[in-house]
Amino acid sequence: MKRILLSQSQVSVVASSTVVLIFTFLLFFSGYIIQQRTVTGLQAAIRPRIPKPPTPILQLQQQAENEENGHTELQSSSRLFNNKARIAYTRLSALEDTRAEINWQRLAHVQLARNHHDVCNAIMVLAELYRLKSPARRVLMFPQEWAVEKEGKGMRGDFSDPFLASSRRLLRMAARRYGVELRPVGSVVNGTEVGEEEGGERREGVYSLASAYALTEFDRVLSIETPGLLLDATPLDAVLAFTEAAPFAMLQDSTQGDGVHSADLLLLQPSTETHNDLLARISTTTPSLETRAHIQFFNDTNLPLLFPAPLLLASTTDSETLIRSVGTLHTPTLHNPIQHTTSPFNATAFLSNVAYIRFSDPKLPGPEYDVPWSQKVAARPRNKDADWTWTKLYGQFAQKRMEICGLDLEAWHA
Repeated sequence: MKRILLSQSQVSVVASSTVVLIFTFLLFFSGYIIQQRTVTGLQAAIRPRIPKPPTPILQLQQQAENEENGHTELQSSSRLFNNKARIAYTRLSALEDTRAEINWQRLAHVQLARNHHDVCNAIMVLAELYRLKSPARRVLMFPQEWAVEKEGKGMRGDFSDPFLASSRRLLRMAARRYGVELRPVGSVVNGTEVGEEEGGERREGVYSLASAYALTEFDRVLSIETPGLLLDATPLDAVLAFTEAAPFAMLQDSTQGDGVHSADLLLLQPSTETHNDLLARISTTTPSLETRAHIQFFNDTNLPLLFPAPLLLASTTDSETLIRSVGTLHTPTLHNPIQHTTSPFNATAFLSNVAYIRFSDPKLPGPEYDVPWSQKVAARPRNKDADWTWTKLYGQFAQKRMEICGLDLEAWHA
């Protein structure tokens, strides 16, 4: 049997081909791995951030037999709320059903633009919910006369509304860019013309979040007060999805001077019956035509008074804070209402583990206004770190206002 001998050139060709094939395979294999990682990253970026239901606490389980379907339900304290009485409890199914999927199409974040000034502030909140991939729907309610009034003519007599075109542009942009659902609503109190003896002043209709109870396609809707900066949508989504059912829920009224108020966050359960009842009660508490010029109309600060026993939501726990106010930056210490302790101001702690920063500043009219420099300097916090945080937050609001709405700060006239 003859042996096949390879020449030196043939061995060199075989070796070179083998090396080329090996490195080509490694190159394609590494490209495949990078491609899969990229696809996984894109899927994670597109996928909504769905909050996980809180883990049941066995010591706090309260078993109640459900007479309708015969299975046991568990109630446990949510990680977002305090464990004290009358604080919202997360309603969970039986242990094997705790990871059941939530129908996010039945839940919504709702904002109400009562006037042209509120439009951009409301869109900024909904735009941040879109950016942070909130799985719930986003709804913006606005006066229905904006949808039927022609620019330059219409429901304001012979005078044109100079801000109508700008508001309509912002509404169309919000629907197109951020998937916001636009819902025109009527006023709960109709506008009236005050007589000539009162100077011929026109009083506009009153628009209220009570109109959100007419959105019966949703199981629950959540509204947060503006203006503000949304930093984390997950806690708000958890409140929206896992809070126990109640017709009306609001934040606990704070007595620590933290600038957070009960009406800063409202969780509503839409119902036709509740909506009709609210409209009837509002109409009975509204002044008559003869006295409207002298008595203040109904507004949403009175809405909690229509519910004798609302569900209360804790704004702060040991690890989570739903809302903080920039007004607390004027106080050089941080107060923990859960542990009843105070500590020196820390900028990192102030901005961490918080969902929403509310611009309820007692020294400035609002972050959307360009106040004179002397007034702004006088309003700055005295603490150096608090002043840096205060300036940073106001700068971020102005930047996002320009990025989202394309609007500069409004001139302030005292």
